[in-house]
Amino acid sequence: QQGEDNPRDIDKFSPPGDRQVIEWEEEAQSSITILADTSSSMDIPFKSSLRNASIMQLTYSLWRAGDVVKTILFSSELHNEIKAANLKTQMDRLSGSLSNIVVHNETDISTVLKNYMHKVSRNVPDLIFLVSDFVSMQNKNFQLDAKWQQVVNRLRHNLIPVIISFEVGSGVGGMLKVWDPERQTRRLTWFSSSRVRKINLEEKQRVEALKNTFRSVGMDCMVINNQRNIYPQLAQLARIRRRRKN
Repeated sequence: QQGEDNPRDIDKFSPPGDRQVIEWEEEAQSSITILADTSSSMDIPFKSSLRNASIMQLTYSLWRAGDVVKTILFSSELHNEIKAANLKTQMDRLSGSLSNIVVHNETDISTVLKNYMHKVSRNVPDLIFLVSDFVSMQNKNFQLDAKWQQVVNRLRHNLIPVIISFEVGSGVGGMLKVWDPERQTRRLTWFSSSRVRKINLEEKQRVEALKNTFRSVGMDCMVINNQRNIYPQLAQLARIRRRRKN
């Protein structure tokens, strides 16, 4: 249309007698929130390092994809919010905040989620990543209680649990001094090969139960037990969500 279309947008492959122009549409940005657990069970070094690496990788990848990302740290309540207008500033602020985390005793994820949903009210993010080990001193096995069900019914596929797990290496053995951040105690513990296998088996079973619980209500989830699988897990999640949309 003369006076409306830019000649630079003419499709050079369109027929000479029927010129077409290419119409450009900006991809809509998604608003994404990362809720990160800073309770005492996450203070064990190999868990906290995985949590921090996961947050940094999620933030970087999602910003590069054109989305707007912010992180909120939580324990039994919501704490500081980390956001910026560009990727570099966001990564700098994240790095500073994650290196100076104040550890809190316990977490009640159900209450935190309910309070967060009340806080955002009608401005609910397009996607919420919930980064936690989902461990509670009161309940050994994580359960989807009534508070969770309210959130799940509202968000469904747009709430993604990121399960932080671990595996004790085969090289660990002998008498070791172990720090229990939940009880704030340090004690000597004998790590035999059979004990290491039992610990790893119980953690694997715990994670499988979590995955089954989340999938039973239609939620996708990620499991992170070493830094090498953070990006592959994120790529796999993206493929699953693309297939669902198609």
